[in-house]
Amino acid sequence: MKLIISTLVSLLFTGAFLSAQMPGMMTMQKASAPQGTTLGANTTSGAAGIALGNRVVMRGFADFQFNYHTKTLKPDASTSITDKDGSDFKTAADIDFLFDFSPVTGEIHLNATNSNSISASTMRTDPGAVPTSIYETNATTGNSVGLEQAFARYSFNRDFHVTFGRQLTSLAFEADEVTGLHTISHAYQTAGSSVHRGYNDGIRANFNNGRFGFILGLYDGYWTNDDFNADKVGIDIAASLMIVPGLEYRIGYAHNGTDNGGMSDNITQFNTWLSYNTGDLTLAIEYDKFDVQGSDIADVMLLASYQFSDFFAASLRYVYEDVELANVDTDRITLALLFDITQNFALNFEYSHQAVNANSDYSINEIILQGLLSF
Repeated sequence: MKLIISTLVSLLFTGAFLSAQMPGMMTMQKASAPQGTTLGANTTSGAAGIALGNRVVMRGFADFQFNYHTKTLKPDASTSITDKDGSDFKTAADIDFLFDFSPVTGEIHLNATNSNSISASTMRTDPGAVPTSIYETNATTGNSVGLEQAFARYSFNRDFHVTFGRQLTSLAFEADEVTGLHTISHAYQTAGSSVHRGYNDGIRANFNNGRFGFILGLYDGYWTNDDFNADKVGIDIAASLMIVPGLEYRIGYAHNGTDNGGMSDNITQFNTWLSYNTGDLTLAIEYDKFDVQGSDIADVMLLASYQFSDFFAASLRYVYEDVELANVDTDRITLALLFDITQNFALNFEYSHQAVNANSDYSINEIILQGLLSF
């Protein structure tokens, strides 16, 4: 495991360095490194989008994905687990409205998804088994329309403000929406991406002076909701430092009291990550540790992404996940090729290989084709 990680890191950094030295590859002015952290910042005022008057901006996307995956068992695998392939077409759309009535600002995010199974089948057949991957469930056709976020913000001054309402949690390197990802898929599959980033109702204090960011939030639940029951509220706290322009470090902690069959319990998360962003080159490493009902979930992510031109970018990502409760650990390597056909439309390709070490070991190969319209 250590050899795999060290080898991959070496390849990522070497490849990124060599790519950065290649002459004649850029067809646009090189993007600059981010000058400050976004943790705790007011990202509503001045946001890009379609202006609907002087105080309202609309933005959004339509996401079309075709997914094909194959599952291969090792020769000594248990006969209770079947060897199956599957495919799926998924459509999602998102529309955000941003309001600026400074010192009061706010946002409303709406989302709709549709998933139509083509030939997917049950990947695990033993009754009562704990799913260890997003592929190990019965694939069905489903539609959903929902409210992702709806929050208001009051800014006391340029650096300090309070947000209240349904808002995005902060303990993750990855963006919550596909338009902010360096790949097509989210990094974490075994425990589910929603465990790592979600939307909660609550109130949060935010501080950001550009170089340093800090948040402290109180919610009706972080992973489970219970209407601000005193024993089951959720909290998170996080800090971020832009060490030099482009080099950012974050650390955070979250806690949620729960009631597990009449027995009190707690869910906690420790998250930390370091990223380096020159504008074209992005390197990142992230570590998570969860304590869920006395059982640990741990994961590590390594990412290297390079924007070769205004038309083409490529990303390479490695993720290790260990779910103690299910006695499962996985290694997943992902390669994404991203093509900006126009300023508002992209065609993207992703391939990933996931090795699952469980009671019966197997591997999953996945191909995703994506059309992404953003505005």
